[in-house]
Amino acid sequence: MNRIRNKILIGTMISVMAFSAPSFASAAANTDWTQSSRLYEVRTLTGKSDVGHANGTLGQATFYHPRSVVALPDGKLLVSDSSNHFIRTISVDSVSAYAGLNLGEDESNQPIGAYNDDVLTQAAFDTPSGLAIDGQGNVYVADTNNNAIRKIAKDGKVTTLAGNGLLGSDDGVGSKATFNAPSDVAVDGKGNVYVADTLNNVIRKIAPDGTVSTLTAASTRVVEYFPGAVDETGDYLDGSISAAKFNEPSGLAIDPKGNLYVSDRGNQRIRYIDFAAGVVTTVAGGGQIGKQDPYVLGDYADGTTAQARFNAPEGLTLTSDGSLIVADSLNHAIRIVKDGKVSTLAGVPTEFGKADGVAGSAQFNHPTDVAVLADGRLVVVDEYGNKVRVLQKYAKPANLPTDKSIKVLFNGSLVKSDVPAQQKSNAVLLPLSAVGQALGYKVSYDSKTKAAVLTKGDVVYSIGQDTKSVTKTVNGKSEQLVLNASTLTVNNRLFIPVRFFVTENNLDIQWDASAQTVVIRDKVFH
Repeated sequence: MNRIRNKILIGTMISVMAFSAPSFASAAANTDWTQSSRLYEVRTLTGKSDVGHANGTLGQATFYHPRSVVALPDGKLLVSDSSNHFIRTISVDSVSAYAGLNLGEDESNQPIGAYNDDVLTQAAFDTPSGLAIDGQGNVYVADTNNNAIRKIAKDGKVTTLAGNGLLGSDDGVGSKATFNAPSDVAVDGKGNVYVADTLNNVIRKIAPDGTVSTLTAASTRVVEYFPGAVDETGDYLDGSISAAKFNEPSGLAIDPKGNLYVSDRGNQRIRYIDFAAGVVTTVAGGGQIGKQDPYVLGDYADGTTAQARFNAPEGLTLTSDGSLIVADSLNHAIRIVKDGKVSTLAGVPTEFGKADGVAGSAQFNHPTDVAVLADGRLVVVDEYGNKVRVLQKYAKPANLPTDKSIKVLFNGSLVKSDVPAQQKSNAVLLPLSAVGQALGYKVSYDSKTKAAVLTKGDVVYSIGQDTKSVTKTVNGKSEQLVLNASTLTVNNRLFIPVRFFVTENNLDIQWDASAQTVVIRDKVFH
């Protein structure tokens, strides 16, 4: 886990045109986070693997380490494009500049950050990270390398709510207060702004009058990396708020009670600050820290909240059903905390990549924030993937029958069959011809063995009537396999179990009970 290096660069103000775009919206709706995540899929909303700062259509736009996302009242999304030092807007069909200055690049060809309060097009940021929005539509920005909390008012004016660009840990009013690489903010219904003051290892509060106070205890722990080389680092302690200790808190979320969830990145835990009770507790995660280790060693495990393990958890969001969603950055996965358990919603844990696909096969590269849209979908900011992704339930086609018959979908299209699907022993069966056509097999009949034959390349399946046995031949070598259900003959039509052949083709197959639908998809989308 790399500690954030701070810099303050003051650049010449250059005007940047701000664009207006239509509201962000989608036809996909009614995502139900209480059901299995296996029906979900990940798709790229905007961005490419390539680094850039291009505006334009969703397919054209590029980012450089996007960090956080928040939904605006008009339905658009705001994204902190941290290494470009910009705040960007995502609408239904385009990405536009919102706030920040293009000051060119430094000698290392990196975009230059700066610190300047002004109107949107002349305000400057340095590695803007966490975003939050209050009930009046004001946006708050954790301006990490400026060590400040910025405010973007509805009139488009950017001001500094607290901090002054200097590194420190002082409490005070407005510019008298100092921070050390704040990485996230959250605002409650009373207008209090909470700050994950990451490298100070504490949680701060900015009252509506601008007074900054430190809520939790500062760490006094020092580690010696090798003889003579020491550094201050965070610590871990539950208990009263004033005594509790954190290790690089990095993500915040306010619950309906006004209490605060915290991603305690260095401790590999999710913590909870209950203001009414005055205590801090651990919600999920764990692990021991070595005496001379700056952080708890990251790990991955689903299970009970005590058994679960994280690796640098960051952004948090709460869904309408009370589930807590976690961007588990170094596990490259999206996790869910619900009913005393932690499970993985999406991603291939511990493996990074860029593939869109079904929830368990899609890949992320250091996801750092999550947000729930009004229609229930989940937006994921994929920092090192330089993308904004969407996690949603598979989309049903408009022509999907609404009767109680069993339907079969393959990559969103209805599998055509001239006779209805059959159900037997908890398995769905379709006519041989329908399965063969959908999955790309050549269908034939062997008069000698009186068996139907499916052929694709060098693979041949020989299937008899009313049997659970199938002969698979590859390059002349045969083996007997067992079907998940016996074949069925109806009106001289041979019905075969769909799941077996879908699995043989390395496809994903799920059952959507609410729609009486078998959902077949490629695991990775191309």
